[in-house]
Amino acid sequence: MWIVTWSVWSTVLFSLVSSERHRRPVFACGGNLTGDTGFIGSQGYPGIYPSNSKCVWRITVPRGQVVSLSFRVLDLENDSLCRYDYVDVYDGYVNGQRLGRFCGTSRPSALVASGNKMLVVMVSDANTAGSGFLAAYAAVHPHERGERYCGGRLDEPSGTLKTPNWPDRDYPAGVTCSWHIVAPENQIIELKFEKFDVERDNYCRYDHVAVYNGPETIEARRIGRFCGDSTPTPIFSEGSQLFIQFVSDLSLTADGFIGHYLFKPKYSSITRSFPTTTPATLTTLPMALTYSEALCKQKCRRTGTIESHYCSSNFVITGTLISAAMRDQSVLATFSITSLHKEGNLTVQQAGKAMSTRVVVLCKKCPLVRRGLNYIIMGYVDALGKGIVSPHNFVMAFKTTKHRDLAVLNNIRC
Repeated sequence: MWIVTWSVWSTVLFSLVSSERHRRPVFACGGNLTGDTGFIGSQGYPGIYPSNSKCVWRITVPRGQVVSLSFRVLDLENDSLCRYDYVDVYDGYVNGQRLGRFCGTSRPSALVASGNKMLVVMVSDANTAGSGFLAAYAAVHPHERGERYCGGRLDEPSGTLKTPNWPDRDYPAGVTCSWHIVAPENQIIELKFEKFDVERDNYCRYDHVAVYNGPETIEARRIGRFCGDSTPTPIFSEGSQLFIQFVSDLSLTADGFIGHYLFKPKYSSITRSFPTTTPATLTTLPMALTYSEALCKQKCRRTGTIESHYCSSNFVITGTLISAAMRDQSVLATFSITSLHKEGNLTVQQAGKAMSTRVVVLCKKCPLVRRGLNYIIMGYVDALGKGIVSPHNFVMAFKTTKHRDLAVLNNIRC
């Protein structure tokens, strides 16, 4: 009898354990999740998700690691702009950058936060269609390699970056991709866009690509913001790091872009020869390409004329000063270009018909420039295509009476 009783009891016990192992997890609407790994799913998954709902999940992994989220299943009402039922994923909790908005059945690659927190929000309208989603999260090392939806750290000598869906279809709405390119300390980075098509706007307020010197989005370190279908000119970093951020809003989309980067040796100084105003004579000019105390202690006085400086200058533009940021004892000035009279190798950023360039004014008070004013600027260009203005160069407030003088200079052969 005891043997029979134990046999029956062991069978019941096995059935309970087996049932527990195969029991489906119950997914609620949102919640706070912690730990190294885990799952989140839409309310009632794999059943049809409820209508008119908004569920919020806050994921936190141990400090020193970052959150990686991978969708195992995605089955929501489909719409090209995900306007109805969708899942939003954010980097962090408060004021976090949206990493992407997703709907339909096409699953993205892994989404990786910059820190140990991630916010996931699912919204449904009155009409539902599908079983929702199932996703797995994990704590990973900040620079761990692996396939990502977009963005990531790039430290190989050369590589490629592109928008999601390239080249098969338009990039999605509501996405943010950030690439951090890191070269060795003694090298710089060259970035070239092969194809470029991002929603057009005169001020690139909506979809855009922003490129920054350094490891983060500091406005004073921004090299340029680009949109439209004009391919930007090659971009060179000042140091060994570049940060590129692509943002799309929740309206129009376009083909996107593909770009390539390459590490190059850093050049510390340069000396060049340039012709003077007499075409037949070549003269070596002293070129101040870096700040020095002696240079900026000289009396600040403009000498010569537009005509006498034209041929000895690498670039000649007229434009409005739109921003100025201190760099040690120098000023990094951004000019919106009105007319480009002599370009040379100057790096000019173009978005549609709007053009701008960044110029380093070596001595902060000579020449003294103010935001919102129009200028004629003549200066040098260094090996990286950056404009340099020293006290030796010609800069003056622009007046419409000077248009004719500059138009005549355009026909001069230096």
